[in-house]
Amino acid sequence: MEPESKPSLSELSSTAALGDYVLISEVGEGSFSRVWKAVHRESGEVVALKQVFLSRLNMHLKNCLDCEIKFLSSACHPNIVRLLEAFQNEGCIFLVLEFCNGGNLAAYIRQHGRVQEQIARKFMQQLGSFLFSF
Repeated sequence: MEPESKPSLSELSSTAALGDYVLISEVGEGSFSRVWKAVHRESGEVVALKQVFLSRLNMHLKNCLDCEIKFLSSACHPNIVRLLEAFQNEGCIFLVLEFCNGGNLAAYIRQHGRVQEQIARKFMQQLGSFLFSF
């Protein structure tokens, strides 16, 4: 089995496979997915478009993806990224997510190094407020 070739930005942004979204740039990539910074054609809203390659997922990971979609669909909290919509096309599931310019906690730690206690306390308060809301 040959690895999937990485499509160019111009190839992806000109196809109907991305519906109402135009790709701006690649944000990151993992073993099973790629995340794009994109913009909605009509509203101009900047979003994160997570492209999940179904061919790379076993049954367990497909179940995990279903759980992720259900969780994000039901979560409504200022510290959790909102799932705006999801659609499937050509062997991929696309999750349209709220775009967070600052990245995630791992990116913060890579950029800033060791987290000071005062900042760690704020992160833990945010996490706790989310867990308390369930």
